[in-house]
Amino acid sequence: SLLIILTGLFTLNLFGQVSFSNLDIKLKAVKNNNTTQLICSNLTTSIKFVLKRKVTVMQQNNFATIDSQTIQLTPLKFSGYKVSNLTMDDQKQLLDMYVKYELDYFKNELNVKVINPSNQWVVIKSKGWFVWYFRVGNMPTQISKPTEIQLFASTVVGDKILTINAPIPIDSDFGKAGLIVNEMMETFTIERQ
Repeated sequence: SLLIILTGLFTLNLFGQVSFSNLDIKLKAVKNNNTTQLICSNLTTSIKFVLKRKVTVMQQNNFATIDSQTIQLTPLKFSGYKVSNLTMDDQKQLLDMYVKYELDYFKNELNVKVINPSNQWVVIKSKGWFVWYFRVGNMPTQISKPTEIQLFASTVVGDKILTINAPIPIDSDFGKAGLIVNEMMETFTIERQ
């Protein structure tokens, strides 16, 4: 089994100001001709990704496989940071704080050796995304096919941060995972309930 590192399963406080808390979501896949909509929804919001790939929602909450690549969707509500009228710079600053917290969590709480962390800010269809990844240097538990790279794309949606996580096992294709995450960012749409 893959080692999947779950994030956001608790409330945390970041630098004494911003806090994040986990949200319950439902994932479903709806097939339409040659595409599949992966829909991530809660009581107030539905986020959709339209993919020309095989999508299977897993029993484990927040997880799907897309063309055999495991994908985890994690929405976190944030507070302690202004919510309305966030500029691109505000979103970038908030996501940068969030990523630093997550990297500290991986290192200090999960004892994962984070090697060569990297990130970039990209804007796709007027939506800002913080794409970040790192090589995993060690695994705290013995598993058959450990994760070699953790790839993430995070964006701000109202008072939430949505993160797409693609854990890439040893001997798997980083390029394929990157294309899937990129397709998700390009087809991202949101509907308020």
